[in-house]
Amino acid sequence: MSGRRRAWGWVAALRSGATTPWLEWPADGSGEGESLGAELPGAQQLALLRRLNAHAAATGRTVPTATAERVLAAGVSGRGRSELALVGVADAGEPGRFGPPPVDPDALADDELLRVASALIADDIAVVATRPVPEPSLADKVRAVRRPWVRSFVVVGMPWRADAVRAELTAQGHRPGGRRPTAYLLADDLETVLVQAWTARSFDQGGASWRGFVRANAGAGHLPPRADLARMARSAAYKYGADRVRVVLDDQLLADELGVPRLGGPPRLGAHAVDLVRRVGEPLGLLVSSDARPRLLRDTLGERLDGLGGPPPTLPPRWDGWLSTQAERTRHDLAAARYPVLGDLDRLLPRPLGPEPVAPVDAEVLALALGLLLDPVTVTKEAP
Repeated sequence: MSGRRRAWGWVAALRSGATTPWLEWPADGSGEGESLGAELPGAQQLALLRRLNAHAAATGRTVPTATAERVLAAGVSGRGRSELALVGVADAGEPGRFGPPPVDPDALADDELLRVASALIADDIAVVATRPVPEPSLADKVRAVRRPWVRSFVVVGMPWRADAVRAELTAQGHRPGGRRPTAYLLADDLETVLVQAWTARSFDQGGASWRGFVRANAGAGHLPPRADLARMARSAAYKYGADRVRVVLDDQLLADELGVPRLGGPPRLGAHAVDLVRRVGEPLGLLVSSDARPRLLRDTLGERLDGLGGPPPTLPPRWDGWLSTQAERTRHDLAAARYPVLGDLDRLLPRPLGPEPVAPVDAEVLALALGLLLDPVTVTKEAP
């Protein structure tokens, strides 16, 4: 019983903002406490709360009691191990005990803590989904009406970027559409196109990690559909006519052609930020419809994480040859189809590799998640 009383004493201290690791918690009886519930929280939840306390303390803040209780009562998202018992409380050899052995919370991988944090962030986003959508203002309604003097056009290509460009153009009074439109295919160097394909997938359906995404496609020797520019161009040609397809590799040239000052674009998310979105999308998919999930993630995490998460991911050196081959093939196919180009097709070729490949790091992803637990997306920050 002394082990459980000691554990409850640690739980009470964590609820009050303590950051002492479990194995350093007093075992002489001074750290014991009364039971705060029928069952002890799992090791993942306790480890996450201790890390959240440390994260808050580093900025001179404390974790609100309600937030601490949410963390302790949270579930665990994803497949794999469920709640884990504390070492020193439950004996692995105890008769009738099943499941994985007890663990030291501070020995858990960051991935285990992210499973809890992702479920909590998904709960917050689901709350946002229940809020009524404000009625569009008169100015919004005016901008949404297509002007007869605006040239007919559509924007296709990289989904993550194309969606944002269409929204920005509409906000500037240039709504895509019209009769016999010109299709502008947004393109970039192929590594950037791949990153945007993974980003779009992370917002739409979650799925594979960056390394898994690259390995699955490069290992199979082909581009994913969201990154296959030549395929997108053929699809646009079939729908709108080959003579009305333009490949865009210079944003300013397209802005000038449409008569707008800028194209705009999506939030700039680094590798760690996109990976957090990918993780949150899985439990969120159990709380909202599949149609609502991408929009909710863009309007909450996409906006909150803009400019965060480090640099974009890059391909590991082992896939450099595959990337160069695919880029050359894409450039050849677009040139052979004789689509007009705004910019230079050579921009499709990969940029020089950096000294070290960039990929999401669990510790950095967890740091972003801790910030979102301390300042949830449900709280609207006031303008300074």
